[in-house]
Amino acid sequence: MINPARILKREILRSWWLLGLFAVLLGCSEKASEPPSFSEPAYSRQYRAGALTAIVSLSETNIPSSGKITALLEIHAPAGIDPVFPNLGNAIDPFAIADTYSEPAQALPNGKRLYRQFWMLVPGLPGRTEFQSLEIRAGDERLETEPVTVTVTSLLPPDTEELALRDIAAPIEQLPEQQNKRRSLYTLIGTLLVLALIPFVIHLLRKPKTVIAALPHEDAFRALENLPEEPVARVHELNRIFRTYHEARFGFPMLGKTAVELSSVIEDTEIIRFLESCDAVRFSNKVPEGFAAEAEEFVRGYIAKTMEEPA
Repeated sequence: MINPARILKREILRSWWLLGLFAVLLGCSEKASEPPSFSEPAYSRQYRAGALTAIVSLSETNIPSSGKITALLEIHAPAGIDPVFPNLGNAIDPFAIADTYSEPAQALPNGKRLYRQFWMLVPGLPGRTEFQSLEIRAGDERLETEPVTVTVTSLLPPDTEELALRDIAAPIEQLPEQQNKRRSLYTLIGTLLVLALIPFVIHLLRKPKTVIAALPHEDAFRALENLPEEPVARVHELNRIFRTYHEARFGFPMLGKTAVELSSVIEDTEIIRFLESCDAVRFSNKVPEGFAAEAEEFVRGYIAKTMEEPA
């Protein structure tokens, strides 16, 4: 037979242990920062020269002096011709290259091959920096990119270098009796708080937790009610909502991929045309007349047609 008094005693002991651990870690815990995502670059520009295509992307164009930038160069070259990646060198001065790596070449449905090179860039000095243009070659084809302006802001206060009178005297040390009295006061306050929280914690431990997960189409329709008015931003948000819904609904990763990459695995030509149009807006920052309304109608109709019925 289950003894209720023993269960209550065990719950109270566990509550004391959890609250004690919470009090110890309250003042020293730090939340680890998540690594920056490169799925939505702050800058992206496409260049073409004959059969050669290059896309230059930067994860950030405005960073603090303690930040970093992920640069991506994507080259589509004819099969059998290896492109020549540029050597950044002094083109990014005073930035420095902290790391670099490349992905294996991939075959594209149009007969070309996809090459990708990544660089991790760290700033040197605060201020505005202009990344110089780069030359990209593949066989007889050659193209040159445009310069990119990057702003680095300092983390130091603006008046750091100004002369000012500051108090450099050390704080007065407390006597041992004063320190013991303050320590006893803090201990008493902490004990009272723990005792006051025990009934609340016991209630939370016994209360069943119910988590209701929203269906993908519910999140998508909620996001569609808050579309920006500016046409370019509106198309970008519609593209993000469609990709997020499709990925959550069918389990196929779409975020961070171009329409060219997705065309080899998606047979729906209407989806591919929509993604290609969104990529064109992304690279040109221009929205054809009427496309924003057509894009919204397509996204709403696709979600309504494929949404999951609640159980």
